[in-house]
Amino acid sequence: MKKMSFLLAVVMVLILTAGCQGSRTPVDAVQFNAKAEEAGYLVQDASDQFDDGDVNDYLIAIKGTESIDYQIEFAVVPTEAQAISAYQENKGEFEANKGSSSSCSSVSTGNYSYYYLTTNGRYYVISRIENTFIYVDASAEYKAEISSFLKSIGY
Repeated sequence: MKKMSFLLAVVMVLILTAGCQGSRTPVDAVQFNAKAEEAGYLVQDASDQFDDGDVNDYLIAIKGTESIDYQIEFAVVPTEAQAISAYQENKGEFEANKGSSSSCSSVSTGNYSYYYLTTNGRYYVISRIENTFIYVDASAEYKAEISSFLKSIGY
């Protein structure tokens, strides 16, 4: 009986520990702006493109000097439910672009969801932590650079 109680306790600790590992800390607009500028992006505030109450902050990090090579969009929305909805909608749009040759990955755990797709020479990313999300639609040639930046900010 003691063995059974001990095993049950060990299993419960493992379950609780695994559940906590799925949690990530989101960055806010100020942190995103600072990290993006530090990485060489030009950051523009595009919050005014949305109706009041739709977004708290919407920043676009642009890479490229002569022309835009690609951009990473960062949003803070009022609720986590809105971020989840935006994540699911964009993921669906990305999947509609899937070609016959593609690679993708999807993770959803705790307060975090991540999806990427590489297909037809394009690299798509949607990543969400709580009420924030990142959106990328870029040429696949920039995949490593984009992935590195997203990893550096925890997305």
